[in-house]
Amino acid sequence: MKKEDKCRIEVQGEMTAERYASLQLLYVPLIGADAAALYHTLVSIGTRHQKIRNHILIQTISRLSMEHMEKSRHVLEQYLLVKTFYDAAKNSYLYQVFMPKDGNEFLRHEVFGRLYLKEMGKDVYEFNKLCFAKPYEDKTAYQEITIPFVNILKEDWQDSQEEAFRKLKPQQDVLHQNDIPLSFNYDRFLTGLPQMVFPSTARNEKNLRIIGELATIHGIDEITMRKLVSQSMNLKTNELNVEQLKKKVRNSKSDYKPEEAKDPYRLPPVRFLQNLQHGVEVSRSDKYLIEALISDFKMKPEVVNVLIEYVLKMKNQQFPKAYVEKVASTWVRLEIDTSEKALAQIQQEADGKTGRTKAVQKKELPSWYHNQDEISVDVEDYDEDELMRDLQEL
Repeated sequence: MKKEDKCRIEVQGEMTAERYASLQLLYVPLIGADAAALYHTLVSIGTRHQKIRNHILIQTISRLSMEHMEKSRHVLEQYLLVKTFYDAAKNSYLYQVFMPKDGNEFLRHEVFGRLYLKEMGKDVYEFNKLCFAKPYEDKTAYQEITIPFVNILKEDWQDSQEEAFRKLKPQQDVLHQNDIPLSFNYDRFLTGLPQMVFPSTARNEKNLRIIGELATIHGIDEITMRKLVSQSMNLKTNELNVEQLKKKVRNSKSDYKPEEAKDPYRLPPVRFLQNLQHGVEVSRSDKYLIEALISDFKMKPEVVNVLIEYVLKMKNQQFPKAYVEKVASTWVRLEIDTSEKALAQIQQEADGKTGRTKAVQKKELPSWYHNQDEISVDVEDYDEDELMRDLQEL
């Protein structure tokens, strides 16, 4: 990276007094003076109306060399304060700058909280916990009386209006898509996991998110996941090999025990399918397809479980990829994001088919069908020669 290289800055959010206090008291002691100087410079320049074209102004104001600036940027990236994107064709950088986490959120963070305790000690940690503590208010006596949401869209909404709305509707920012809800205890996973095996540099939000997602999808407990993560670490680079971890997760054999739950659709999807197979291990191809439903189609696990059950019923206990993706695409377009909505959609389809069947059954047959006994043809009355003469005369 050179100072003449093109760049632009996008600042996400607003620097409130609470966030500034979090930055100074919690982040700066960990990221250091150089990274703090770079962060302040990026925020200050990024919130001005006058845009920059290259790195020269950033370097001049931060008073950092290009080498130190790049190192400081990497530190900010590790603390989720900056995301960097590069357009090779234009030789241009895009820096997305994010606001610090609130103090209470920072101290509760699985990685940041531990780092702060390690570097600053128990007394400083306790002091800041009190500084950022939010007053507790008991709300148990309150009952929600908000009127329920109803569709206030008028019935005269036209197809042309719907088409125009879909074209004008803002697209979701792929950099900030909602993630699936996780059922994974990070405290239990990280406790007892040595830094030598899973170092702090590998405990970034991206890796932890992937680990949590895989555990949620496949129903892998925290202790087993520790072992799989340890086997997927590159000890030379201290980096987690994500693809190797995914393979190990898919190849892992579970100690099957029939799982009962108040809501079976809340089970991990792979475990849910294994239950339907009476304990038989789920194939790797089926595991891969389930992962794709969540990672590519952005479906929630509970919706995936309803889809699994539906497809097996419709396809005689088979799980064909083409049909699964067809149903998934339909449900995504219908914005089905809960198991209740998925079940309602299935019921609606069933009711529609039943209605069509009944309509066919109720349709009256023509009168000739009921009077077939009255319609007779006396074959013996036909004279073949006479018939041929009649045809020739025509």
